[in-house]
Amino acid sequence: MHHHSRVQRVLSLDVRSKTLAYAVFEDAAQLLDFSVSSSADAGFQARRIEKLVGKFQPEIIVLRKIQEGSSRDTPATREAIKSICFMARRLSVPVASIEKRAIGDTFRQHCKPTKYRIALLLAACFPALTWYVPRERKPWKPEDRRMHYFDAAATGIAYFASEGTAEAVQKFLSEAESRIQPPAHSA
Repeated sequence: MHHHSRVQRVLSLDVRSKTLAYAVFEDAAQLLDFSVSSSADAGFQARRIEKLVGKFQPEIIVLRKIQEGSSRDTPATREAIKSICFMARRLSVPVASIEKRAIGDTFRQHCKPTKYRIALLLAACFPALTWYVPRERKPWKPEDRRMHYFDAAATGIAYFASEGTAEAVQKFLSEAESRIQPPAHSA
């Protein structure tokens, strides 16, 4: 079974009603690819998953469990997740869900687990993400679309932390913590 191997290819997702962000990992310390897609077409997420599974051959697909009654708990998001799970079964790829609390717990000892602080830590872990760190959001402003990259990556890191590699993940995050650089934003 995959749980005994140190290297595992994971396709980590951030699913919204009209958006799908993904991050592909080859173990927790190696981010292979990431992107965000948007479409108003129902079912586009499942079609995108089919292409990503063909390209990356993940051993598992990981997504954040949607809490009932949360702002993400919409009929369109539930339907997108259902279609992704159906496609994953069709392609014989297992799906795991990570609770929001587990994501916060993974990052808590390294930073205040706000989305922005987690994004800064992930950018320190994976320099390719550095250019995507948005400004810290004011409470009255909408969330920057670039935050989807970090939501997908944080879900993947939390999955690795939950699957018996927590010590290695925490060491990796500790090493990155010292490299956190606030982004230089132009006015």
